[in-house]
Amino acid sequence: MKITSLALAFALFAGSTACVAERALAPQAVASSPVSQLVAPATQVPLLFVVDGVRYEKDQVPTLTAEQISAITVLKGTAALRRYGQDAAYGVVIITTKAAAQRS
Repeated sequence: MKITSLALAFALFAGSTACVAERALAPQAVASSPVSQLVAPATQVPLLFVVDGVRYEKDQVPTLTAEQISAITVLKGTAALRRYGQDAAYGVVIITTKAAAQRS
């Protein structure tokens, strides 16, 4: 599953200059997705996604609409490594849904 309504947010993240250096470290083939259609990089890094505290690989992220999302945070570098460990070596996209935000 993919987050289709967040393609622009991920495109901005994937297109940032900080990610260019990360992409060069461990390139992987780009799959056909809304993000890859907006951004045309030759490679893509294995980001970690955390939705309401649950870790997901890119291809396992539940489908969410913009109306369901409260906040999106991107962590990179040592902050991501300290908080999420080696799985976050290339960055973390943290998504908080409105339902989880209301519970806190």
